[in-house]
Order: sequence, then structure tokens, then C-alpha cells
Amino acid sequence: MMKRRIFTLILCTSIFTASLSGCAKEKNDNNHITEPTANESSESQGQAAQTTSQKENGEKVKIIFSEHLADIKSNAPQVYNIVQAFNAANPDIEVVLEGQASDEHTTQMKLAAQTNSLPDIFYLLSGDAKEMADAGYLADISEDILNDQEFVDSFLPGMLESMKIGDCLYGIPAEMFVNGIWYNKALFDQNNLSIPVTFDDMLNCAQVLKENGIIPMARGTKDVFSCWATWTMHCRYGFYDHIDGIINGTDKWNNPDYKKFYQMIEKMAKAEMFPENMITMGYDEAQQMFASGQAAMFDSGVWDTAQFEQSDFADSIGFWWGPQFSDGIGNQKISMKAPSHPYCISAKTKEESPEKYEACIRFLKFYYGKEGTQIIVDSNCVPVTKYDGEIDQEQFPVYANIMAAINDDWESPLICPNVYVGTFETTYFESITGVLNGVYTPEEAMDFLDEQSEIQGLVKKQ
Repeated sequence: MMKRRIFTLILCTSIFTASLSGCAKEKNDNNHITEPTANESSESQGQAAQTTSQKENGEKVKIIFSEHLADIKSNAPQVYNIVQAFNAANPDIEVVLEGQASDEHTTQMKLAAQTNSLPDIFYLLSGDAKEMADAGYLADISEDILNDQEFVDSFLPGMLESMKIGDCLYGIPAEMFVNGIWYNKALFDQNNLSIPVTFDDMLNCAQVLKENGIIPMARGTKDVFSCWATWTMHCRYGFYDHIDGIINGTDKWNNPDYKKFYQMIEKMAKAEMFPENMITMGYDEAQQMFASGQAAMFDSGVWDTAQFEQSDFADSIGFWWGPQFSDGIGNQKISMKAPSHPYCISAKTKEESPEKYEACIRFLKFYYGKEGTQIIVDSNCVPVTKYDGEIDQEQFPVYANIMAAINDDWESPLICPNVYVGTFETTYFESITGVLNGVYTPEEAMDFLDEQSEIQGLVKKQ
């Protein structure tokens, strides 16, 4: 059974070492990529020669970078700005940034893998990334990343572990999962309330807030993924004490510890902590409900920092890891500061176009280097690399509060629950929102997960 591996962010330092021997160089026999024919091999050699010729003639090496957002400039300004800065600093390379909505992007990447037409660099869900790595679609970047010790040491502890398979590295986290609960301190102060510490505190606050016409917590369950803080709460109810056994077929989702977790979610819903119409609300509507001052709390994460920094009450917006539970399992001071889904490089790019692959590595080292890290911080986003600069509390109060939370001494899982279950994450989300919406009882939600674990292949056959 997996031990609960945890780390203290920034306050601890670690030397990341890796043996590069034994990394797979060939694709698995059971994947969908076939060996090239003689004509295909000649064509590939011709393409590589053409790329070399273009570089020698002073033309740019063009690499395609595909993101999971349709409007990258607005929704991920740090990514957009890094690409612009890199292109300006590297006149021999052009990074072409492409984006599409998250679900569409995920589907497109799977189709592209099957047709051997993946972009050069692309965002993947962790579960999909590991499957594609096993099938040979992703480049092993160990030699170029892990051999650069100075570069490796610049990452926060645990960030380069999530996409290691054996001794091989197949991706770098696009960002950190920093999930929790935003709160409007002014609304708490107006009602003579303190920021809650325990679950009972939170229920009591909800009651007072409701009586005074304030929605305790903004939430939209139409988007099933919008349940971030609940993952952290699940970790306080023994998520990692059972999940390996569930996957190995020796344990069940329907267990006494998880039952307490789902009963807690049910209590939140029955306490009318959320908007009456949350079942028809999406994430964006819930975000605006909090940003406009209608709700005292909001389940979200660091990606909303820049948005809330523009609020009229930015000075009052704080960030909290959520309540502790008297009936919880294990350490209750658990935060969520874990690596997110990765950016990967196509195996085809590495194999058929060394110049493009080299350009991809240069871009990743810029992205996660000092220049890229500074751009990420300037965008009020949280880097996965170390940053020892100062944050202007007066100018950026929301961001300063986030960075203070990240630098606290609360421990975090190395992997978020949703990432740990991989492609099963949507079903996991559905179980949570199902209880919130009254579609499932706690027992029905757990039975649903046990049934779907078998159907979807989460459980390894003995």
C-alpha cells in the first residue's frame, strides 16, 4: 500500500538525482505506431534534411505548442507572454502557440497520437500522458533535463517526480495544483465571524451568513470538475490509506473512512452552504458570484488570483486550505501544493527532427528558467520552480496571500487525488457532485465508484 508521501514546500530542500540508465528507447510492441516502410523512412530523412537546410539558410525552426485553452492570451497570460519573450530572445526559433477548449484538446491529442501527428510540445492530462508514454508516443527527456543538475535544482521538491516512469522522464508539470477555499474577510468581519478552523466552525459560519442574506460558498456543479477543495478534504479522510488497495483489487471505495468523507459533503449540502441553483450553475458563474461579493467563500485555486486581484475588495480576499475534521483520518493540516498535468514532447519530434527537439528543450528550459519564472510571477501565477523575490503586498494583496499559503508549513501529497486516479478522475468528480446535488447518497456514490472502477479498468486484474 502506498505510504503517504508528503513534503513541506520551499521550507525543505532536496537534491533530485536520477540514474539515466535503462530508459526505454523503443516503443512497446502493443502500441499503435508501426515501423516505417522504406519510402516512409526516406521521407522522414528528407524532412530532417530540409529542417537542417532551413536552419543553415537562416530560416527559423518552427515548433508547435498546443495548449488546453481556447483563449490562451486571456486565460493563461503567463504562457502567452513566455512564448512571446522566448521568440524575441531566440530569432532562430519560432514557437507557434495553438489552443482549444480543454475537452476538445484532450480528444484531439488522443486522435493525433493514433495518427502519429502529435504537436511538438503539448499539454496532456497525467493519466493520458502515462498511457501515451507506455505506448511510445512521448519523448523521454531524461538525458536533456535530468543531466542538467542546476536546472533540476531550480524546481520545488517533488515537481519532477510526477511524470517519471522508472528512470525516464516524460514531461514537466505545467503548473502546481494549489487548490483551496477563497474567502472574503470583510463579509466575515461584518457578521462578527472568524475564518473557520474546524468543520463545525464552517457550518456555524454558514448558518450566520445565510441568516444575513449572504451565500456561504459559491459553487457551480454543472461543471463536475469544480470541486477542488473537496480533494484536499478527502485526503483528511484517508484517501491515500485506501486508494492503492482499491486499484489493486484488495480494497473498496465503499469503506468506513471514505463514507465519513461523503457524509461530510452531504452535510454541507443539507446545511444549504451553496447557491440554490448550483446544479444549473457552472464554474464561471460561481466565480463571478464570489468576485461580486455575493458569497463569502469559493472553492477554487490559484488560477483565479489575477481575476480576484482586480476586485474592489482585493484587500479582503484570503486563501484557506479548508476545515479540519474531528473524525478525520491522519494529519489534518494537509494542503494541496502538488504538480499538475504535464507538458510533453512528441516522440516523433525527437526521433525524426533533432533540430526541432533541441528547440523544444531550449524552450522548456526558458519556460522553467529564471526568465520564465519571473514572467509567471509577474502574471500573478504560481511557478513550479523556486522564487525568492519579494511580492508587493500593497500592490498585489491576493497574490501575496497565495504565496504566503504556499510557503507555510502545511504538508501536501506529492500527487493530487484526481491525478492519482488518472483517466478515472471525471467519474471521481461525478461521485462528489452527485452527493452535493442529492443524486447519490454517500453509500450510492461509493458503490457507483466501485462499479465504475471495474468497468473502466481502474482496478488491476490479479
